Amino acid sequence: MSWIERTTKKRIKELDEHPELNSNDFEEKGNTLMKDIKFYVILILAAALVLALWYELNHPEIHILPRRL
Repeated sequence: MSWIERTTKKRIKELDEHPELNSNDFEEKGNTLMKDIKFYVILILAAALVLALWYELNHPEIHILPRRL
């Protein structure tokens, strides 16, 4: 028996034990999770940009953002 057959049988056994892995509901949960993760990553990047702009304006001796020549 090759490793592909063993892996396939193992995967089929897992799907038989957990039928929710093969349903559309599981896919929808994953999609909403990815949307939440993307939202929080964008939120954190926006907060970091706002903080950098605030720091740039209030502390001119330290340059966080690049200056134009």
